[in-house]
Amino acid sequence: MKPVILVSFLLYASLIPASSVKQITSKDLNMSNLIDAKDKKKRFFDFMRPIVNDENNKVLMLRNRLIEARRRNPESSLVIKTADDYSVDWETDKQSWDQLLERVDAVALEVVLAQSANESAWGQSRFAAKGNNFFGQWCYQKGCGIVPEHRDKGTRHEVAKFSSVNKSVRSYIKNINTGRVYASLRKIRKNNRAAGKKPGAIAQAGGLIKYSQRRGAYVKEIRAMIKYNKKLMLGK
Repeated sequence: MKPVILVSFLLYASLIPASSVKQITSKDLNMSNLIDAKDKKKRFFDFMRPIVNDENNKVLMLRNRLIEARRRNPESSLVIKTADDYSVDWETDKQSWDQLLERVDAVALEVVLAQSANESAWGQSRFAAKGNNFFGQWCYQKGCGIVPEHRDKGTRHEVAKFSSVNKSVRSYIKNINTGRVYASLRKIRKNNRAAGKKPGAIAQAGGLIKYSQRRGAYVKEIRAMIKYNKKLMLGK
């Protein structure tokens, strides 16, 4: 299982607007009566895409609110709460703003889709089926999730349970945006944005080097999934 820490997003959830996308669970993903592998992939991506886009849009809406607040009221409660929720030591200076806006941003759609497929065995893993956990995220309080069958002796982590797939995606994006081990992904994304380019999924995938103990092999696998399935991921 991947060393991903589940980050609380209760405060974050209070900062984002309501969505028209309904909360769904793994039970809503019907993978039966499929003809071939392409149909399987298409059904999975079509299932996940609206959720990922919705959660990314919420982050981007929050980002836009922050940019407006920077111009009008840089010490507003929204800014202070968001900085705290995204683990930014707030000083209302350029460095603080740069770090905050580097963290409050969307994760490339193809990256999220590739990882969700990889980590959940296309939505069929035990943790996806029983806990709506599509990214192998861990938690550390007893009873917070599902105990892995082959957990190493002396370890106490569980695989987190979510009430919906939407919340699993939201927590994953939050982890990518705040985890220290994903700083390189955020830097790649920041430079990409500064250059006026669209989100570079292949480049961002390089920032997942510490998502798995497989390191480089894992990044290579995620990139291969993106390259091979890009059209299906984008719904083309």
